[in-house]
Amino acid sequence: MFQAGHVLIDELGRLVSIDRGFCAIMQAEPAMLIGRAVLNVTAPADRAECGVAIAHLRATHTPFRISKRFIRDNGTLVWVVNSVSMVEGGDGPGTIVATIDPIVASSEPRAPARLLDCARLLVTCREDRAVVLDPALITDTAWDVILAAYIAEAEGRAISVAGLAAALDLPDSRAGRWIDILLGKGIIEIEIRAADAHSAKAFRLTGDAHRRLETHLAKVNDLQSGRQRLSA
Repeated sequence: MFQAGHVLIDELGRLVSIDRGFCAIMQAEPAMLIGRAVLNVTAPADRAECGVAIAHLRATHTPFRISKRFIRDNGTLVWVVNSVSMVEGGDGPGTIVATIDPIVASSEPRAPARLLDCARLLVTCREDRAVVLDPALITDTAWDVILAAYIAEAEGRAISVAGLAAALDLPDSRAGRWIDILLGKGIIEIEIRAADAHSAKAFRLTGDAHRRLETHLAKVNDLQSGRQRLSA
């Protein structure tokens, strides 16, 4: 079980002080983290929201809390809640202090675990359709790729072409073609993993695609929750 971590961030957005709790969350030694921009270790899908929140904090000195994902050097992600404020006193633009609490589980309708459950539900529904219709006649492979990428990211896994092919029971060549198509459409991007540069290429959803999919999953969750309330 991870404990909370604590960091200090300077006026340039760099990590200047970290504790053992944050190192444990990030699975990295202090030397690998000190001096890095906090947005650099934030998951791409969450960088825009995080950047806006920090800019507002600097302008107003109003503390905030935000749920976000940190990305480790091995490509895995961890959901956390950041409690962020300014250090009062001193000169210059001020130092930011953040307390990072890993998210284990939540009952909130749009919590990460609920959205992951919805994505898994959609995959299960797709698999169950084989009882009704030959899977070869169901041509929504692109959607299956998107869901597979989302689930892998939410579970903290990297997914490669071979992994995708195995998960969807596709030939490697077909899985590769769909990835190329989605790369061209700006739906997925190749993941760069600094600590594992020689492994097979992995991919993930782009920040924009990730946000749009989570909006869709939230609607699925809302519909599912509404039906459960009606049947109760």
